[in-house]
Amino acid sequence: MNLAPYAAAVIIFAALSTIALAEKVGTTVEATRTVRATGGGKPRLVLIDTDIFANDRLRANASGNAQIRLIDGTKIVVGPNADVKIDDFVFDQNKTVKRLTISATRGAFRFISGNSKHTAYKIKTPNGTIGVRGTAFDVTITNRGTNIALLRGAVNVCDRGQRCQEIKNRCDYALVNRRGVTRDRLNSEVLHTQAQALFPLLVNETRLRRPFKQYASGCTVRRAKLVPDKIVPARPAPVPISAPAAPDPPEPSPPDASPPDPGVPNNPGNGQAVGNSGEKFNDGQRGNSTNAPGRNK
Repeated sequence: MNLAPYAAAVIIFAALSTIALAEKVGTTVEATRTVRATGGGKPRLVLIDTDIFANDRLRANASGNAQIRLIDGTKIVVGPNADVKIDDFVFDQNKTVKRLTISATRGAFRFISGNSKHTAYKIKTPNGTIGVRGTAFDVTITNRGTNIALLRGAVNVCDRGQRCQEIKNRCDYALVNRRGVTRDRLNSEVLHTQAQALFPLLVNETRLRRPFKQYASGCTVRRAKLVPDKIVPARPAPVPISAPAAPDPPEPSPPDASPPDPGVPNNPGNGQAVGNSGEKFNDGQRGNSTNAPGRNK
């Protein structure tokens, strides 16, 4: 049996597969620190003007940052600790995308949609999917779930059970996990203190080229209107401090009684008074040493 035709067919199929895998979909505009690409093209370090291919998997370290422009104008920022794959990419001759699916499993990234129809874009995470409505948004995947900050436009966020919510206000936030899609999950104080971990690209855009910026750092303070996981009771109103009350005036002391004559014993209760001369007087009478009116004889 002649196997040559079959061998030729296998070679041609492999060549076509290699071409499909190596299909260029974009180029890096800026890259700093360490981001590596594998899968679509040969393993390589992502630098400025590095070609990005369909099925490329982009992994960044804790300080990685790669800014990628796709052929339809879509812009992606691969941020700290990100693991992002261009999972499905189909475009036509008009340089618009018929289908673009990006899968992310961890870390932070930014997505800014391009010139294609919004129905062409889909973002997949371990917790659900994000449908794009002409949009810019940041995503960070943590142990809590998929955290989403809307910077422009609108997104339709669904969990794995297809329970969905539309997010359409700038600086709105959503958390997607096994509990579903939760909006307004963090208050401004918590978000402000945790923003660097939740949305590092939103907090600091200094490393981004102008087309990749959204000038949205104010979202972490001005528009974060989410309810904290742990309810913090409001502080009680301060009690006004009144002036100290004036002390009560001291009770008046009784007038000092004349001390008795130490030489003459005083025997109250006998019905008689004793004068200074030692003479005795009846009740109601007074005596003194010089004159004793009403003196008994």
